Amino acid sequence: MSKRTVYTKVTPLPAGITRESVMATLRDHFEMIDLNPLVIHRERCRPPGFATAEEYHCIWYAITDRISYLPGGLATGKVTYYACFNDLSTGLQTHCYAPMGLDIKGKWTLGGNLPGEPRQAVELGVGMPKDGLWLREDVDFTCNIVFTTFVKRNLKSAHKTLVDRLVEKAKLREVAVANDSLRFSQRLSSLAPASPGAIAQQHPFGPPGSPVPHGLARPESMYSHHSSGHPTAVGSPALGGYAYTADGQPVVSPGPYHNVDPAYVKAMGFHHSPTAQQAEGHPAELMSTPRDPKNPRAARLPDQPVELAG
Repeated sequence: MSKRTVYTKVTPLPAGITRESVMATLRDHFEMIDLNPLVIHRERCRPPGFATAEEYHCIWYAITDRISYLPGGLATGKVTYYACFNDLSTGLQTHCYAPMGLDIKGKWTLGGNLPGEPRQAVELGVGMPKDGLWLREDVDFTCNIVFTTFVKRNLKSAHKTLVDRLVEKAKLREVAVANDSLRFSQRLSSLAPASPGAIAQQHPFGPPGSPVPHGLARPESMYSHHSSGHPTAVGSPALGGYAYTADGQPVVSPGPYHNVDPAYVKAMGFHHSPTAQQAEGHPAELMSTPRDPKNPRAARLPDQPVELAG
């Protein structure tokens, strides 16, 4: 005789965690499986023969759990079963087919609001917080009535550990993202072009008109005159000599002064490597990045995932 059991568990997420960090774990199926303390082995597999037409196109895994049948690990055993994973726009949906008629359907949902966002209406009766992000787990399993209490206890214990590990993983992701952002900002600062006047001041020979060290001659070709008549260092953005891409990399675009002595360019700290088209006098093109709204490929949005029938 089988019995169906349904329960919901809502976990408030600590401040400082973003949706992206939590969704990154929910989207990583292997990571979600490994966060479960009962799992000792998993591998990707083909859909089994009993897969429904709807679930056949999901991602399937063969998973092995180590189960303790008695407290303190006095009696343990291994159980291998099939599970399908289906990504949702707000989380993850799973369906496990275990031995002895155990059928477990689960759904992980990420919701709530971040600081500065409007608060959402919350569902009553499930302990959902009225502010902040939360992770909701809905479990619907069917098994022999004799094993219902045992299965429910193991599921709740294992999934509590899984959620704790997921939250800690999200914190680590936030730290990594913050460090990467800081390093990127520092890199952009180091690559940011200086003003023409600053470039001239930093040149080893000094700006035009300054004393030249004994025994050295000022190469006047290093300086050119802009339309205003004022001397400008060769290679400055004002002359079309240098531009920067979205990721901070210098791009050489041919201007009236792009044919510069390589020794001078090296001394100035620029990396001048004109392409064949630039050498022939053709205008350089700055490639659009995926974030460029004018790029038609950037306007494509991924298909929205569809929740499977219950």
